[in-house]
Amino acid sequence: MKTCVLLLLAVLGFAPYTRAQLLLKNATIIDGDAAVKPRKGSILVRHGMIEKIIEDGAVPDEQLTVIDCTGQFITPGLMDAHVHLATVDMNDQKGMHLKTDSILENMIRHGITTVRDMAGDAIFLAEYKRKTVTGQLAGPDIFYAAQFAGPGYFEMVKGGSRGDKDLGTTPWYRAVTPGTDLRLAVAEAKGAGVTGIKVYADLTRKQIAAITEAAHAQGIQVWSHGAVFPAKPADGVAAGVNSLSHAADLCFQQLKGDTLNVSKSWEQIYKHFVLDTLVQRKLLQGMQQRHIFLDPTIFHATNNKMWNALTITRMAHQLGVKIVTGTDWIYPEKNEEVPLEQEMALLVNKCGLTTAEVIQCATLNSAGVVGLQDRGVVRAGKRADLLITNVDPYTNISALFTPAVVIKDGKVLRW
Repeated sequence: MKTCVLLLLAVLGFAPYTRAQLLLKNATIIDGDAAVKPRKGSILVRHGMIEKIIEDGAVPDEQLTVIDCTGQFITPGLMDAHVHLATVDMNDQKGMHLKTDSILENMIRHGITTVRDMAGDAIFLAEYKRKTVTGQLAGPDIFYAAQFAGPGYFEMVKGGSRGDKDLGTTPWYRAVTPGTDLRLAVAEAKGAGVTGIKVYADLTRKQIAAITEAAHAQGIQVWSHGAVFPAKPADGVAAGVNSLSHAADLCFQQLKGDTLNVSKSWEQIYKHFVLDTLVQRKLLQGMQQRHIFLDPTIFHATNNKMWNALTITRMAHQLGVKIVTGTDWIYPEKNEEVPLEQEMALLVNKCGLTTAEVIQCATLNSAGVVGLQDRGVVRAGKRADLLITNVDPYTNISALFTPAVVIKDGKVLRW
């Protein structure tokens, strides 16, 4: 690492600090959009935003904190678009806070500056959203969902290990029946700070369409499981949801009938199932035409022997479906390898994406699935959520997860 960087970090005490006016000098800039070629330049950062990309070498004549990035690379901060930070037993608040503090710090150590939490305790998540935004805690920005499902699903979960009596009765865990006032339910979820409604289980085709309409009318995203049971994947596509999670779930589209029985469907998937690529192509083309993101969670799928997820994700990419990088996996509390690295490696090694395309999945695309226009690329007018790496990520994608410097919202973070 460059001497001036070391001196700067020593002054900072290896911790978040007040935003400086930064000049990141002489880097190779990787935009985040795979169509934009890397270029040499310097980045001027003010008030947490990228003010200017300087490519002619003419740096401002003023007092700036300068980081010499000669020989280094700058990319947008990464995003895990499918995490769960608050879905376990919340009774041990002290233990949960200690665990979550460590998980979030480990995420940002590894270059993850934003996460999409796919449903959990909204009170807990709102607290951590505030802490990471204000700099009280070093961690990624958190955008989270309310989970909408049928009452049968919540009754089943209440009888399980979590034993949460409030499931289905809060704005963030909502049991939806034919009599539910969806306009009010979405408004209450919005009041709890959610960015999206997660359409999860035990819902019909008509209910998914109605939830989507009500949410979009209030500026809220809709993030659906691939298969919602009894609804099939095509029902979410027809409703115009913003994303489908779990490429392996798209297999259920080819089972016979207009609806799915959850137990019988899973039995069929695990016994003598053969993927019908013609059915999958039609489904994926519908996603592409409606601009629906795919959150494939292939690391999760392959750990559960759902190998068809790789084929479906490869087809989705070939057909122009926008892919995001979500893991739906447990994050370590210590300074250890994060599952997002495995997700991105599988996209390169097993699904036919180039490294540049996978970086786009983890930056520009993953910002897009949340509806964020302020991040995901290295351009003037965007947030200064940036990684400085010593190794070219195009030649070694693992370089993204050992950044020399992490900059979040214009603040330099280092440990």
